[in-house]
Amino acid sequence: MAVQRYGFIFKAPGMQFLTHNGSLESDTFNATVCGVASVAEAQIVAQELLTRHVQLIELCGAFTETEVEQVRTAIGDRVPVAAVQYSPETRQRLQQLCD
Repeated sequence: MAVQRYGFIFKAPGMQFLTHNGSLESDTFNATVCGVASVAEAQIVAQELLTRHVQLIELCGAFTETEVEQVRTAIGDRVPVAAVQYSPETRQRLQQLCD
């Protein structure tokens, strides 16, 4: 069975999860997107996504492996939690944007 309910959490300064969120829907797919400012907020959002019956939670590349595990633990590993990963070359390019 294909994924029909998907959650994506991104982390950036100034995000407020109660304000910075949205949903994209079609007849067969629903994606919920939410911005957070911290891992603690991501844990809350992940728990909320479970109440919406998401089948998969994906985190943006700003989350470390440790933070991904913290989110996974917060939901009792009830659905897969994964994070976007970048190649070393892409990480270099991203770092240049931040410098």
